Amino acid sequence: MKKIIGSRITQARKANGLTIKVLAERTGLGAARIGNWEQGTRSPGPEEAKILSRELQVAASWLLCLTDDPRGEFMKNQIIELNHAKPN
Repeated sequence: MKKIIGSRITQARKANGLTIKVLAERTGLGAARIGNWEQGTRSPGPEEAKILSRELQVAASWLLCLTDDPRGEFMKNQIIELNHAKPN
């Protein structure tokens, strides 16, 4: 499972045109940590997956292999955030 999670992180990072270093800078997560996830030696926890999902514009549940839909939850959360930001 760790290898699949790592592959998904790598895929999403590359699709966004980011290096590990840039992703680390944008998320505040360590480059070595992200590298370990991508190599499949470790896996991100739920909070780390949320941080990654925001920057990579994919669902955290997809990163963690809980769904096969990379955008579903992410788009739902974006809509919820936009609705909460609307002035009354």
